[in-house]
Amino acid sequence: MAKKGTQVTRRGLLQIGGRSLFAAALTTLCRPFAFAHPAGLRLQDVTADTFAPYLGRYIEFRTPATPSGVSSGNAALRLAKIDRHDHLSLLESQNPATRCKRNREPFSLLFESRTQLSSGLQTIAHSEFAHCELLLSPVCRPKADGTIYYEAVFG
Repeated sequence: MAKKGTQVTRRGLLQIGGRSLFAAALTTLCRPFAFAHPAGLRLQDVTADTFAPYLGRYIEFRTPATPSGVSSGNAALRLAKIDRHDHLSLLESQNPATRCKRNREPFSLLFESRTQLSSGLQTIAHSEFAHCELLLSPVCRPKADGTIYYEAVFG
């Protein structure tokens, strides 16, 4: 409601709308430079050695929100195995078209959990990883004890 003596004009409303639009655009453009998030490892920088200290330990993943917008919290998955795919690098080194094209050695991570996750991108909820999203895929049916295995592959 306008104060006594203050006129609300069309021009004034358009100026407020323009400022709001500018602020929203600035916020969107500055998102990559967000200072609120701690600096951590980026997905393109991780290697098999990055995950070696976590072998046998639980890593928390943020579960995606349901269609109704409700998040079901975090799910802990145990890092069961790290597979290094050295044979792929050996094969690629023999082909001149692919020689020295990779930034890292290919590897995969095998996680186990009793929590069923939807297949797709899962965000690591760990301070050392700066909001890394991994594509987790179930690799087998749930075992008799309810254990489910998920795999993340890095090329």
